[in-house]
Amino acid sequence: MSSFIKNNKYAVFVFNLTVIYIVGISGICLASTEDRLLFLKLTPLNLTVTAFFLLLFHKKWNTVFIGSSICIALVGFFVEVLGVRTGNIFGTYYYGENLGFKILEVPVVIGLNWLLLIYAISGSLSKIRSTFLFALIAAGIMTLLDFFIEPIAIKLDFWQWNKDVIPLQNYIAWYLISGLLFYAYRELNGAIENKFSYVVLLIQFLFFGLLNVLLP
Repeated sequence: MSSFIKNNKYAVFVFNLTVIYIVGISGICLASTEDRLLFLKLTPLNLTVTAFFLLLFHKKWNTVFIGSSICIALVGFFVEVLGVRTGNIFGTYYYGENLGFKILEVPVVIGLNWLLLIYAISGSLSKIRSTFLFALIAAGIMTLLDFFIEPIAIKLDFWQWNKDVIPLQNYIAWYLISGLLFYAYRELNGAIENKFSYVVLLIQFLFFGLLNVLLP
């Protein structure tokens, strides 16, 4: 069995991650209210496992990569802290209880989520050699994904917007901030080549896309 996993590592992890998200969609859409809450409480674990799977396939581990990745997570987290506290970045919003432990009113896992998305999109666009063009396109994909995430996040109490209205300011901020982070990440690390990035990015779009269709 161990030799099979070693020889088919990519396929095994693709299968496992796909199953995890299928179970997640099923639990959210089909389970009772009580059981759905249990599935939602597992969201931080789900994001952590996804990031772990993704980074297992990263090739160039060095201090620059590790340091820049930690910085992405920290910047993403503290941008959210400023956003929640001031309402001047994304608009007026607050986090619910389904994303786990919070520091300064922001779930800790949010920093990991910023890194997960920045990395997955970076790896998926590794063929684009121009750093500027890469950042423009990557930020567009990041913002498009957020467009799918926002309605689901509200329904599942990940976060809530003032008067239940998602402001245009949110999408503009996502584009500009993520664009700067993508640019810096590419400048520091070069093009990231990780074929598992495509899997993670596709699953994110399918997961939130399907939930937008299936959830009432």
